[in-house]
Amino acid sequence: MRLPVTALICVLLLLPLAAASAHVAQAGSEHVISQKGKKFSPGQIDIKVGDTLTFINDDKRRHNIYSKTPGQTFNIRKQSPGARDSITFDDNGTVEVRCAIHPKMRLVVNISE
Repeated sequence: MRLPVTALICVLLLLPLAAASAHVAQAGSEHVISQKGKKFSPGQIDIKVGDTLTFINDDKRRHNIYSKTPGQTFNIRKQSPGARDSITFDDNGTVEVRCAIHPKMRLVVNISE
């Protein structure tokens, strides 16, 4: 009878570790988006739910990164040269990212499960 109790105790002690490992495995990836020459690079990207885009201003001018896509709105505001800011996407869909200072700057983000 002693072996089943020991096994049960081991299982109960290991459950939190298994849950933590599953959480780490589900963590999203980071993708870098450069801003230079009044352009996002790349101009289109496919990512998974939970992934993060890190916007790096490699330009000599400020940018204002935002999205008005319903359910995926954000506004990084004025980003100085050399700055980096990140946004994590928690829902699937297509998001259009723009720069309020340079209206021709566009980035399309396709997010899937």
